[in-house]
Amino acid sequence: MQHMNNSGGLPKCLAPVIFALCLISCSSQRATYVPDGRRGFVVNCGGLLSTWSTCLVKAGRACGSQGYDTIKGSEEDRSILIACKVPGVAGAPLASH
Repeated sequence: MQHMNNSGGLPKCLAPVIFALCLISCSSQRATYVPDGRRGFVVNCGGLLSTWSTCLVKAGRACGSQGYDTIKGSEEDRSILIACKVPGVAGAPLASH
């Protein structure tokens, strides 16, 4: 008869799976407001399978058909701060990179 030692934690076989999922899919999108008052988002795409293109797609989905202005972005860090465009209103000058 096998003795099972269950200390209330996750089985050891699940730890690598959870770790791998985190590495692959670690991306986030957080709502915020940019200095000119428009609604914006900080999009981070840090997973192993995420690319700069992935961040740009997520940014596009965040603001929908109205589009967005890039306020600040870093392809190296795979993070971008965007401001959703407001129909009929010109966007504020963008920060120089």
